[in-house]
Amino acid sequence: MILFGKKHLHVSKGDQVVDDLFKILNSATGSLKLEVAGEPALKVEINRNDKVKGNNDDEDDNDRTVVKLDLLEPTFFSVPDDQTSIFDKLRTATEFAQKLTDNGITFSLLRKGKEAVTLGERARPSFSKIITKSDDIQVNSLKESAKLKNDFDDA
Repeated sequence: MILFGKKHLHVSKGDQVVDDLFKILNSATGSLKLEVAGEPALKVEINRNDKVKGNNDDEDDNDRTVVKLDLLEPTFFSVPDDQTSIFDKLRTATEFAQKLTDNGITFSLLRKGKEAVTLGERARPSFSKIITKSDDIQVNSLKESAKLKNDFDDA
């Protein structure tokens, strides 16, 4: 169960709903497109054993899942009057990204087709590690991430 505590959302250890969600993600493939009022809002692609360009690791790629969430209309997903601080959001993202890594899953968050952030197993942070203190969060594009944040704030 996702709970609100210590001023941020977090996932309890052993949460059956979350564990089942990860099992579903690890066994699913395909794509889904969400439209709102006839306009595309979200595209989700789930790929199994997806190879990463330039990744020459000899590690076993079995049971690896890459989920691409493309926010085609980011303002649709904004939360008005969000009182959660940036530090609380970072803590939530860090916990979620660690859970993704633990389950062999990578989430790529895109804004209108352009990569903004990668969370989970295949995240390779550089500068973003200084801010997040996590090996599981990579800012792919500071520009797209900032635009995404502005889209969420503008609603």
